[in-house]
Amino acid sequence: MKDLIRKARVHTIHPLVSNKPSLLLPDTFILVAPHPDDEIIGCAGLMQCALKSGKQVDVVILSGGEKSHSGCCHIDEKTLVEARRELSRRATQVVGFPLEHLHFLNYPDGGITYNHAETKRLKQLIAEIKPDAIFIPHQGEGWSDHVEAGRIIKKLTEKCTGIQLYEYCVWFWYYNVWNIDWKNACLVKMSKKEHQCKLKAMDAYIAPLAPCGKPWSGVLPKVFVKANQWNKELYFRVKK
Repeated sequence: MKDLIRKARVHTIHPLVSNKPSLLLPDTFILVAPHPDDEIIGCAGLMQCALKSGKQVDVVILSGGEKSHSGCCHIDEKTLVEARRELSRRATQVVGFPLEHLHFLNYPDGGITYNHAETKRLKQLIAEIKPDAIFIPHQGEGWSDHVEAGRIIKKLTEKCTGIQLYEYCVWFWYYNVWNIDWKNACLVKMSKKEHQCKLKAMDAYIAPLAPCGKPWSGVLPKVFVKANQWNKELYFRVKK
C-alpha cells in the first residue's frame, strides 16, 4: 500500500514541476553527498551540464557508506568503504567528472553530525574552493544523514553571504514530503544523451554485486530507483 502511495505521489509531482524554470548554473559550486551514490542519483544531470558549460564542480562525499550491508552479511566495513569509493570513481567518470575534484571524508555512515571531527575538514574544503553555491540534500528527505548533511552546511555558511544554497532530491521521492517550497523550485532538464549517461552512471553503483549477491550500495527500493531515473532533476533555492 505504501509503495502505491509513493508511486502516485511521484506521478503527481513529476508533471506538476515539468514547467519550472531551469536552474541557473553557478560558476563554482560544491555538491555535498552524505553517501557514495547520492551525488549521481540526485545530480548526475547537473554535473554534466555544469562541466559542459565550463563550471567548476567539486563533489564531497561525507561517509564511506559502510552500513549498506548492515544486517545482511559479514562483509567488514573497511571492505565496504573501499568498494563503494571505487564505485564512486567509476560512476563519476561515466559522467566525465575529473577525479581530482572528488573528495572523500570520513563521517560515520548513519552518524553524520556537526560535532564530528570531520566538520573541520569540510570547513577547510569550503574555504579552499570558495564556492558560489553549495548543493545539499532536501530537508524533507527523511533520512537522518541527509538531513544532518544539510544542517552542517547551513551552520558552516550561515555568515557567508556570498554562498547560495540549493537542495537536491534523492530520498525526497520516496518519503511523503508535501510541505514543499514550490516558489523556489527549478529544474535541470537533460538531453537524451545526458539522460542515458545518468542511467549508466546509476547502474555503475546499483549493478555491481558484493560476495553476498546483493549490490554493494545495498538493495534500493524499486519505486525509489524509478523515481530518480526521471529525465529531469528537481532543485530548490534555499532562502536565507
